[in-house]
Amino acid sequence: MATNHVVVDGSNLATEGRTLPSLPQLEEAVASYVEEHPGSDIIVVVDATFEHRIDAKDRDRLKEAELNGEVVSPPAGTVGRGDAFVLKIAKRTGGIVLSNDSFQEFHGEHPWLFEEGRLIGGKPVPGVGWIFTPRNPVRGPKSRAATAAVRRNAPKTVPAAKLTVTRPDGSTPKVGDVLTPKDVAPSPAISMRAYALAKELGVDTKGLKELASSVKVAVASHSSTLTADQVDRIRAKAAEPVPLPKVRAYALAKELELDHAGLKALAAGIGIVVASHSSSLAGEDAEAIRVAARVSEPEPTSGAKPRRRRGGRGRGRGANAEESDDTEPPLPTRAPSTKKTATKAAKKPAEPAAKKGVRGADAMAAKGTPVNEPLDFLSFVATHEVGGEITGVVSAFTSHGAMVDIELGDSRSFRCYAPTERLGDPPPTKARDVLSRRDERTFRIVAIDAARRVAEVELV
Repeated sequence: MATNHVVVDGSNLATEGRTLPSLPQLEEAVASYVEEHPGSDIIVVVDATFEHRIDAKDRDRLKEAELNGEVVSPPAGTVGRGDAFVLKIAKRTGGIVLSNDSFQEFHGEHPWLFEEGRLIGGKPVPGVGWIFTPRNPVRGPKSRAATAAVRRNAPKTVPAAKLTVTRPDGSTPKVGDVLTPKDVAPSPAISMRAYALAKELGVDTKGLKELASSVKVAVASHSSTLTADQVDRIRAKAAEPVPLPKVRAYALAKELELDHAGLKALAAGIGIVVASHSSSLAGEDAEAIRVAARVSEPEPTSGAKPRRRRGGRGRGRGANAEESDDTEPPLPTRAPSTKKTATKAAKKPAEPAAKKGVRGADAMAAKGTPVNEPLDFLSFVATHEVGGEITGVVSAFTSHGAMVDIELGDSRSFRCYAPTERLGDPPPTKARDVLSRRDERTFRIVAIDAARRVAEVELV
């Protein structure tokens, strides 16, 4: 498509491969695209919360860029956290959207997203730089609901009935006679079974009942019949974004195992003010603090035992741990919670990988180093994206999950990691409870770690 306008989804690219957005990463992505496509008219859009989530030292530079018109943000209260703003700019200019998002909520309003070349994705590849490639939006329940909503609201035309061949009195009309067609009654609304609607929306019967209850529709069982009006109301509710619930400061501190001072300091580091232990935090602010808590956790000390998670999901090498000749060490986990443990572990010499029976990519995974070769990683990210489904073969087990190999062709494969907590709901105690070696199963990509060249997947 001959166009020089490129609308950059800044919040999306700045967060690619990260938990919090980075202004330097966004600037690097834009510079790489301009170098690859000189003469492009770039418009960078970030959401209203972007300023509060980036590093404090970068905020002055962001404000300067906004004053110079290099970066724009949508008006407060914009639907879709700025996504609608990005798409309207691209539609008006006939431009390209540079983003890894699929914008499912807007597929009905913006079908041009499926035109060839209108959506470009980008990922940073270590040692290579940013790679940009055309992509197709991923369809899902939100996409189908949004498309159906637009189709229902489109003007409907009722075709005229064919002329009757006889008049009410039984006479036959002649050529030149003016005949008036009979009134055509609109077709009755089509009802739908609850289980069929649940399958369409990608939820179970319980989830459908909750959606129906929120719009005052009673669903007795999975075989209940719903009227067309009820179906439309449930579909519209399913397409709405789900707001995150508010959380009290003391409840969040307990969840993160922090005291009030620690929570307050953690929140201040990302620009969020916690006045007192009983303060009510917005859902988005609470989620930002949770992410900051995960990011701020130190790397594990060599030889230290991983911290056990509550609920018994993570197990060490105890009586119930997985034990086998082909059992391999887990991917990097949290650091020990006490200084004493870390000191003992630091004094203990690291056991050689060969002695543990660890080989190749698994040894690198155990040390926190890249798992796959750069060329294999580049091939994988060029053809797959977060949210997509892949077919892989279970190749090995770790103490906290399983390793899955994805065929790349030319006798090459890409190794992914499936943690135990992503192998079921509720998660199994061990990965072996639901998987076996050489099993060929379908997985969904939930995250891509560019630094370690590995993808995290969950069992579909």
